[in-house]
Amino acid sequence: MRETEIKQALTQHLGASSPGVSTVFLEELSLSGGEVRADLVRVEDMHCFEIKSAGDSLKRLVGQGSRYARVFDHITLVTAAKHLEKARPMLPAWWGIIVIPESQGKPFKQIRKARANKRHEPEVLATLLNREEALSILNDKGITRGFKSKSLYVIQAKVAEVLSLSELRINVQKCLLSRNNR
Repeated sequence: MRETEIKQALTQHLGASSPGVSTVFLEELSLSGGEVRADLVRVEDMHCFEIKSAGDSLKRLVGQGSRYARVFDHITLVTAAKHLEKARPMLPAWWGIIVIPESQGKPFKQIRKARANKRHEPEVLATLLNREEALSILNDKGITRGFKSKSLYVIQAKVAEVLSLSELRINVQKCLLSRNNR
C-alpha cells in the first residue's frame, strides 16, 4: 500500500477503535519551522503516527523521532513488516509499533502500545502554532505590543516563554482542533 492508502486505512482503523468518539486527524503537520512533518496526528491525545511503507527508508527515523519526542504525548511507528526488525532497536521503549497489513482490507497488527512521553520541550511545541494562533495566545495574555511585526519564530518563542507547559499543551491542542473546523 502507498502512504495515502495507509493513512486512509489507519484513520479508519483508529476511528473504529473508539466508536462514538469524534476524532480529528491532521496529516503532514509541520513542526520546527517545517524541518519535520508528522505523517498523521490524532489531535485529541496528541498522538503522532509515523508511517514507513515498504518503499520507504528508515534513514530519517531517528532524527524524526527525536523531534517528535519534544512535542507529542504519544508516538507510534506504523511500518511495513519488512522494516520491523531493523526499526525496533532504533525506537525508545515508550513508542508504539503497528504493522501495516500486506493488502487493503486486512487488519493492522499492534506490536506494542505507545506509552506517555515525558520529554516535551515548550519551544518546539510552540512551533505547531501558526502566526495567527500564536498572536491570539499572546493577545489573551495582554502581550501583543511589539510582536505583530516580529517573525513567527520570535512570536512562537514568546508564547513558549509566557505559558506553562500544561497551558501551552492545552492551547496548542485547542488551536489544532479549531483548524479542522475551518
